[in-house]
Amino acid sequence: MEDINKNLKIAIFLTALIFFLELAGGIISNSLALLSDAAHVFMDAVALLLTYGAIKIAARPSNRNMTFGYHRIEIFAALINGLTIIGIAIFIFYEAYERILDPPGVKGFEVLVIATAGLIVNAWVAVKLHGHHDLNIKGAYLHVIGDALASVAVIAGAVVIIFTGKTIVDPVLGIIIGAMLLYGAFKLVFGSIRILLEFAPRHVDAHTLEKVLMEIEGVKGVHDIHIWSICSNIHAMSAHVLVDRIHVQQTEVLINKISGTVRDRFQILHTTLQFECFECVLPEMGHENHHSI
Repeated sequence: MEDINKNLKIAIFLTALIFFLELAGGIISNSLALLSDAAHVFMDAVALLLTYGAIKIAARPSNRNMTFGYHRIEIFAALINGLTIIGIAIFIFYEAYERILDPPGVKGFEVLVIATAGLIVNAWVAVKLHGHHDLNIKGAYLHVIGDALASVAVIAGAVVIIFTGKTIVDPVLGIIIGAMLLYGAFKLVFGSIRILLEFAPRHVDAHTLEKVLMEIEGVKGVHDIHIWSICSNIHAMSAHVLVDRIHVQQTEVLINKISGTVRDRFQILHTTLQFECFECVLPEMGHENHHSI
């Protein structure tokens, strides 16, 4: 974990450096493609910060006011980031439209040099983040890969401008990168909203989960299942479990079996179970809603 923290800190620094370099270079070279890529790099920098912050926040203990810890801060930051990027993408589309109508001069060589530097940094960060199984780190890795592809597109556009002088390729590339930004931003916003509204994680199907639990020896029935995400990589579940009349000490074995199963099969880390000998009816929900999530 120390190695990944060190790599993330270096990656954040280098990505922020490339952002300012591309921002300044885009203004100097008058390249919308480079400015669009700078916005993409900014999104990557925020994603890396969220990843690093999530790791640090996860290490903080919960308290009586924040019983699940501070993990939801990551989701609020992601939501704000996504909404900001949508605004930037809309501006890029507007600027590209203006430039297609009246293509300005673009300094292709400057764009080529800066975009190449950005590609080198993204390649280094991708190598350092590759192969980790943490979903948070995987997300940051995919962000960096996307930006590396955008840098390749900007480099190709710069080569076209240098050898043909056709600067209209610059706003066209701006539109393509803006579309990539918009796609990523919408995924970020809707993903954040799903977690804040406590939707079940996409990879967990309640009916499949119920069937798996019913296969565990000692479980006679499962109802009132609730599944939600605390943050992007921490999922929780609560359920009522119907069992035979057993001594309370015997439930410890069953708790370990159920917790281990949902952790291994569905990546659910927090499990709260209520054992019953008779299936209950919740007055506020009614018997027919016991399988709600």
